[in-house]
Amino acid sequence: MRPYRIGLLAVAIACCASAADAPRPDAKDLNAYLGSLPQAEIPAFSQERAMALVAMPLACLDHPHSAPEQRTDYLWTHDSKPHMLDTYASTRAFYGCSDWHSAVNSTWTLIAVLKQYPEIPVGKLIREKLREHLSKKNIEGEMEFFKSARNFELPYGYAWLLKVYAELVSWSDPEANGWAENVAPLAQQFSKKLAEYFADLQFPSRPGMHPNTTNAIGLLLDYSAVVNDVALKEVLLKTATRFFLKDQSCPTAYEPAGTDFLSPCLSEARLMSLVLDSSQYVGWLERFLPPLYSEAFKPLTMPVDVSGVKKKELEGGKSHLIGLGFSRGQALLDIANALPREDARVPVLRRLAAINISGAYHALADAGYAGSHWFATYAVLAAKAAKADQAGPAVSAAASTRK
Repeated sequence: MRPYRIGLLAVAIACCASAADAPRPDAKDLNAYLGSLPQAEIPAFSQERAMALVAMPLACLDHPHSAPEQRTDYLWTHDSKPHMLDTYASTRAFYGCSDWHSAVNSTWTLIAVLKQYPEIPVGKLIREKLREHLSKKNIEGEMEFFKSARNFELPYGYAWLLKVYAELVSWSDPEANGWAENVAPLAQQFSKKLAEYFADLQFPSRPGMHPNTTNAIGLLLDYSAVVNDVALKEVLLKTATRFFLKDQSCPTAYEPAGTDFLSPCLSEARLMSLVLDSSQYVGWLERFLPPLYSEAFKPLTMPVDVSGVKKKELEGGKSHLIGLGFSRGQALLDIANALPREDARVPVLRRLAAINISGAYHALADAGYAGSHWFATYAVLAAKAAKADQAGPAVSAAASTRK
């Protein structure tokens, strides 16, 4: 057994030994709370719904980024005055959808939907876009740019690129095999950089936005569950344990912040469901989150009311708070899926997920382009979580590594 495994086991044992100090959830109170919640079901992820969602990334994938406030030289060059790179259509893959990471996760969305619904009416258009953006030449241009891009899009954008690669390599499709081959060198480049980044990281980032460390590691553990990237997976597990295993009493009262599209508390709880085995996770969760029926947990239960946000310049933050419903829903479902089936929290978590996801769907039209370029991605993540929850208990990344 490697030294890291011994250290992880020792910390986990100590952590679980103190679980008795955490308040045990009361089944009677949980059942009563479930009865008080509004009825809600997660909208079915049908082909018709998928059609509506992929219209968003299809509309933005070829729409170039505006000139950034901070110079990056990815799409815009800066000579006497900023102008777009003349060759961007053939030397850049992810130049649309408002910003780089949104272009990448929009590409992932198109792949995920086409995999699930290969006969979708826009399937030919999706393939056309993937051919254009994932060509060998375009990806080589990305690789050349990122050789000197320093920390541009690290770690969030990098994590999404590896999610794209995982979606491609797990797709039994001849054309997808070619795209995966094109993307593989960039994925390897990113994997190495990410391993260095997390090994060197001194402190986690905890906002409900792109820099959030738990969300990035969670996305990457999803990738490593598909791709046998042992070196990166071990760094991720070690980093998650180093930063989050001893956490307790997450400050739920501070949520949401004005531009959150993630719940910091739920994102961390989701991550640790991927890191710990079930027996360890139950104790950790009881110390980390307040009881679901408590006033302390209430800020995470209902969709955020954004009806008072009217100004155009606040549209981006408004869209984040709408999309927060999807990411909360995914996290709540994954937390439920990590608990024992008989745990009284499971039906409550599922109901709260349904409430949040339904609320996000109902508010989709209120966000404008600031939301439409990324909503589909988090809606599909929530749909995948719902499907996994129906399939049965999850296996943690640490457990899968030990096998």
